[in-house]
Amino acid sequence: MLPIAFVLFFVFLIIGVPIAFSLGLGSVLAVFTSEKVSAMIIAQRLFSSINSFSLMAIPFFMLSGELMEAGGISRRLVNIAKAFVGHLTGGIGMVDIGTSVLFAGVSGSAAADTAAVGAMLIPSMQRNGYPKGLAAVIQACAGSLGPIIPPSLTMIIYCSLTGLSIGELFMAGFTPGIVIALGIAFVTYLYAKKYNIKGERKATSGEKILALKEGALAIIMPVIIIGGIVSGVFTPTESGAIAVVYALVVGLFIYKEFTVRDIPKIFLKAAAMTGMALLIVAGASIFSWLVAFERLPRTIVSILVGLTANKHLIMILLVLFLLFVGMFIETLSATIIVAPILMPVAAQYGIDPIQFALVMVITLVYAGVTPPVGGVLFITMGIAKAKMREVLGYLPAYLGIIVLILILLIFVPQISLWLPRLVF
Repeated sequence: MLPIAFVLFFVFLIIGVPIAFSLGLGSVLAVFTSEKVSAMIIAQRLFSSINSFSLMAIPFFMLSGELMEAGGISRRLVNIAKAFVGHLTGGIGMVDIGTSVLFAGVSGSAAADTAAVGAMLIPSMQRNGYPKGLAAVIQACAGSLGPIIPPSLTMIIYCSLTGLSIGELFMAGFTPGIVIALGIAFVTYLYAKKYNIKGERKATSGEKILALKEGALAIIMPVIIIGGIVSGVFTPTESGAIAVVYALVVGLFIYKEFTVRDIPKIFLKAAAMTGMALLIVAGASIFSWLVAFERLPRTIVSILVGLTANKHLIMILLVLFLLFVGMFIETLSATIIVAPILMPVAAQYGIDPIQFALVMVITLVYAGVTPPVGGVLFITMGIAKAKMREVLGYLPAYLGIIVLILILLIFVPQISLWLPRLVF
């Protein structure tokens, strides 16, 4: 069944069928052609895959992100970043990265972060001397911090599939997320020097305090979300609901950036994004079941054991495999497909499950920046009105620094594990 599902999936993908239907339809047809299992498994998997308390966090975080954007929280985060890093070489590019880091702490979706921050700052980067392609790549890489710095929708789905602690994986993402942001900033600095892009006027202490004062309610939001999860006051799902209430109250009654009339439109947009994400989860769940039924993880383990017994080398091989998968399959879908396959492989080699989960999430997220799928990259290209040839000249430098950081995380697991071990 599995070879038929693979072939049909790629055929549907090539002819332009949306990825959720490509995964689901390919797997359904494979089940129908087999006499080994009952077709009832299709309905069971479709229902049980999204009948999860953990996955309830997805619509809440999607909605909180939309409420933050409509409520002016995003703009205030930009002002804070401008006050603190706008004077550095590269100016508005550094502001873009800083804002993306702040926004990642209140959203959790790369696409949402990229669209929200990119719409504000890509035009500003272009006006300040950044080439179209460079502005698009900076925002694509910075916006992709959304699923790495908690909260993270990708991490929630991964943990719902594997039984790992969402809180521990959230904590593991903090330090690597900041390291990646610094790596992106370093490459941006080098390009800024090359194009002679200066920083803005350095903000005074009073201006910094004012920016923090105006954006205090925006900064408090991630503290409430993550603090509540870590302290055990509420679950990740409950934190999503609290984030919605908080963003609604702040945007509607304090910042007064939207009115009651705007709420249905905000809810509708969030519902559409949630439906897309959960449809992918449901479609991929049948494929994941086929993978487990055909015992593919055991086959892969036996092949890899024959290659090497070194766990670091195995992780590097798996990163290369994940980069390849992520180039062709959207991040959430790829996570659902490969997590059940590769978790047993990691366990076989004694790799810490939190460390492996984080490396896998980072790899798939940044593989998703590359063509031909490259959903996040295409969003920024659309905003910047950049062509693919304008982007490809800058992409290798940024992805190169990400790969170096991944190698560092493989050989020095304490970078990602010190915080979850300290907290939990």
